[in-house]
Amino acid sequence: KSTPAANATVAAPKTISLTFNEKLTPAFSKFELTMPGMNGMKVAVKTTVSKDHLSILGTPEAALMPGAYLITWHAASNDGHKIDGTVAFTVK
Repeated sequence: KSTPAANATVAAPKTISLTFNEKLTPAFSKFELTMPGMNGMKVAVKTTVSKDHLSILGTPEAALMPGAYLITWHAASNDGHKIDGTVAFTVK
């Protein structure tokens, strides 16, 4: 599950979250935020893993401007299983 939801059009979020059904290993769980329409420009985001180890939380260092964004995430569960993926959303 993600907030913003995949392919959603939203007001600029102050926090981005990706929630998983297994506990994560914080050292190997993070995401990057880019703007594909701006030649993949990286957006500065501070990421952390929630206290319950089920979510990766990200706080953009500046307000997100209107446009398309892509979250590229990498996560590892406590059993060492590594997964990754992407989530796209748009800021109106």
